[in-house]
Amino acid sequence: MKKIASALLISAAVLMCTVVGCSKNDGAKSGTTTKDGKEVVIDPATGKPYDFGGMEIIFGDWWSDPDAPAASKQQEDERAFKKWVMDTYNFKLTQMAVAGWGDNPQVVSNFCVTGGDENYVFTIDGRSATVGVKANLYRDLSTIKSVDYKDSKYDQGVINKLKFGDSFYAFNVGKPEPKNGLIYNKRILEENGIDPEAPYDLQKEGKWTWEAFEDMCKKITKDTDNDGIIDQYAMSSFNTEFSYSALDSNGAKIIDRDADGKYINVAGSEKAMEAWNWIAHMWQEYQKPQAEGENWDYFYTAFLNGETAFLADQEYNCQPNGRLSTMKDDWGFVCFPAGPSGDGKLRTIHDSNMLVLPAIYEDERAEKILKAFDLWSTPTPGYDSPDAWKEGYYAGFRDERAVDETLEIMMATPNPRFDTLIPGLSQGDIIWGVTGGSASPQEAYDNCKNVWQSLLDDCNN
Repeated sequence: MKKIASALLISAAVLMCTVVGCSKNDGAKSGTTTKDGKEVVIDPATGKPYDFGGMEIIFGDWWSDPDAPAASKQQEDERAFKKWVMDTYNFKLTQMAVAGWGDNPQVVSNFCVTGGDENYVFTIDGRSATVGVKANLYRDLSTIKSVDYKDSKYDQGVINKLKFGDSFYAFNVGKPEPKNGLIYNKRILEENGIDPEAPYDLQKEGKWTWEAFEDMCKKITKDTDNDGIIDQYAMSSFNTEFSYSALDSNGAKIIDRDADGKYINVAGSEKAMEAWNWIAHMWQEYQKPQAEGENWDYFYTAFLNGETAFLADQEYNCQPNGRLSTMKDDWGFVCFPAGPSGDGKLRTIHDSNMLVLPAIYEDERAEKILKAFDLWSTPTPGYDSPDAWKEGYYAGFRDERAVDETLEIMMATPNPRFDTLIPGLSQGDIIWGVTGGSASPQEAYDNCKNVWQSLLDDCNN
């Protein structure tokens, strides 16, 4: 009888390994098995791999072309793996543009109100975020039981962006998109007695500060022909991008949220005012002025032509086919320097797009769509190491330090913006006056604070 009992226990153990996988033999996690050498997730409701019955899902945005050829070997491998995932779990997910950028808010809103046969995961930005939550258009993702949104593959900055209490309404997958930094011309630094690697070295040593940055600007900005007029300027930056970064680097924001999740105007705080005054000072002393008749984007032209040393702007301009791809001079990319009242850490401010699910779907349908998306977004084997994300960025830069050091810092801390979530709020109400010299920081703030408060009240009530 003991032999029979032992045989039965062994048979049961073999069966269990077949269903959920045995880590001792194949390295799979509990609740998984393997197929084609890849991990397959078991549906706890059936004890078998998930099967979505051929469900078709549209991952809608405003830029994707599903028929576009793969741009790299990595993208080819990712597409092949996603096909394997869809075949394994019996569903089809297509990422595609469902509207242009301008029409996206209305298209998303219309479907969330009327519903339809399509199974959508929509991409939104700040134009649709707060208004959609207020109108109950989006699913509260805290009610989804089959997906662990605390998993490291999900961008926690995006999750926190539309989180109110325990409820949250948006998610995204992967590392946060790097945004604002400082691009610099290596030739100009060297010609003015500055080591072209100095910004990187100071960044690495924790010494890349407003003071260190201004020291460089002082050496570069000069009257080269002794006629009493400055003709060589250190900066030709984008005023909005410079301002966002300066505020953030000093521990300040334009809009924040309080402990109750309410949006509050903090653009007039002590740290913010310190940043606004520094911005005004830097603009007056070191920013190349716009000549009469020049286009609004004259600062790009000046930097690309090698007339100025620094451009504060977003990382996407560094990528292949971006503005900097044809620049003759060599250049580097560092974080914006740390302000005196911040926490001393370098970072970037993030403004990643948000993914939402229409609230109109019933519970079972919502669970299926989001679990299928969760499986579809599994990192591709071979590209799932902690540094795998870097491969897609190297091609855009002139040196590896921009990726291995600068972007590494930028990716480390989810740091979302909230001002872009307030419909109708124009950051330029302060920025344009401060950088244009038409108003002091305090005057610019006082001129718009009542209008801003009304917009915040609309969001909060």
